[in-house]
Amino acid sequence: MKIEDIAISFVPNLTNRAVVHLLDRFGSAERVYSASAEELIRVAELNETIARDIVAHAGFCEAERELKACDKHGVKVVASTDSGYPNQLRYIDDYPHIIYMVGAASLLESSAMCAIMGGVSGISSYGEKMALRILEKIAEVAPETVVVGAMECDFDAVMLRVACGLGLRCIGVADAALSKVAKQRYADLADEILLHAGLLISERGENSAKVVGEHYPHHRVIAGICRGVVIVESNQIPPVAKYADGYGRTLLALPGRVTDSMSWGTNRMIATSMAQMVCSERDVIEYLELC
Repeated sequence: MKIEDIAISFVPNLTNRAVVHLLDRFGSAERVYSASAEELIRVAELNETIARDIVAHAGFCEAERELKACDKHGVKVVASTDSGYPNQLRYIDDYPHIIYMVGAASLLESSAMCAIMGGVSGISSYGEKMALRILEKIAEVAPETVVVGAMECDFDAVMLRVACGLGLRCIGVADAALSKVAKQRYADLADEILLHAGLLISERGENSAKVVGEHYPHHRVIAGICRGVVIVESNQIPPVAKYADGYGRTLLALPGRVTDSMSWGTNRMIATSMAQMVCSERDVIEYLELC
């Protein structure tokens, strides 16, 4: 990884998709920065202001500060052009060029990663009960499975804690800088994941702002690295399901009563063939080919 890889993520008004587009056209962040403004405008169709910012090496000062902060907090930085970048994430069309991680990076090489998730607005006691049963079955028959979840989501946090307690290794995906997650309300969860040889990842660096132009960007990462996503219960179609569907990942959903508002999203996904219906814990094992 070169400093240009981090710097490009700090260029003003350059969205994640625009970064992916530039890398596709020029091959590397280093070549992007060595191009002239005219080349950037002609080859990548950038607007003139962004092109001239890149030529002026916009983002380099921020990148230097970022590297120092990551070194201070023990955070590893990986670019999409590095060998340590997860292959399954590299091949989605809006991959994050930079990811930050703490812990067992080797987990990203697993071929059996899945997420057990609810909706962004919460989950009922029934949904939680079913999710626990699914995790228990996975731990029983497919203990090498890596469980992935959103760090700042209460339900996902519960699932990650349960998975650790069952002996499963976990990847916690954060929507904030990893040093901040480790100091805020999910600090205990971060410690527990790392204690059980897990991994914390984020596409937000120590000094970076909210990801521009993305809706629930950490859900994009979850869907990108997983073999499949299980939506236990949701009153809407959650962002992670839309990402998983768009990436061609296996999407599973548990049906619920039509009178239950928390089942509207999962029932809708099943009815439209967006997701396959899960009728038992064993279905999850078989559909995701976890063993």
